[in-house]
Amino acid sequence: MKFLKGATATFILIFSLNSFSQNTGATTFPAEIWYCHINEGFSMQDVRDVSMGVKKFSEENGMKGTQYLTTTFMGSMNPKAFELMTAWPSFEVMGKGFDDFFTAGAGNEVFARWAEVTSCDKRELVTIERTWSID
Repeated sequence: MKFLKGATATFILIFSLNSFSQNTGATTFPAEIWYCHINEGFSMQDVRDVSMGVKKFSEENGMKGTQYLTTTFMGSMNPKAFELMTAWPSFEVMGKGFDDFFTAGAGNEVFARWAEVTSCDKRELVTIERTWSID
């Protein structure tokens, strides 16, 4: 299971490079990955709805970023398991987003819904290094 999660995270990280391919000045990006399960009574659509709440927060605060949801399609296929990754174009953007969302409380409602819909057993802050991109 750890191998599958690691392989999935690696795939997400590599795939996310395309989201910032227009930003040719920076090759390293910060990202956050949550490893989660959907709680009973909820569905992946509920997870997507929470993601849209984060998007709304980002738009209202002029914050650039992107999110990806991954589920397995091979190996240990748990229909309730998923990973959510958020990536930002810089550490400054990520830091401002964390300050506004968590510290200032702008994300309290969205995060409360996240806790209701999901149970996450691991969270990582990582960097993504773009070694190449073909547009």
